[in-house]
Amino acid sequence: MYNCKDSINLLLEFLDGEMSAEEAQHLKEHLRGCSPCVDFLRTYRATPGLCKKALAAKMPKEVSEKLTEYLRSKIKSAS
Repeated sequence: MYNCKDSINLLLEFLDGEMSAEEAQHLKEHLRGCSPCVDFLRTYRATPGLCKKALAAKMPKEVSEKLTEYLRSKIKSAS
């Protein structure tokens, strides 16, 4: 049976279906008894969708202009 550290390190293999049936069974057994790991798995699965939504959002033009102005002033003062 896996501990929490083992489980977290194996999640990508588990989600991609690249894990042996025996390893997957051990991981599932751990997940049945460990709510923190189940919560982590839930968050781990949701991350790609959240990133896509964040990248699709557009920054308002005035915020973009102020940010550009700020960064340019910092670059000039660092030179």
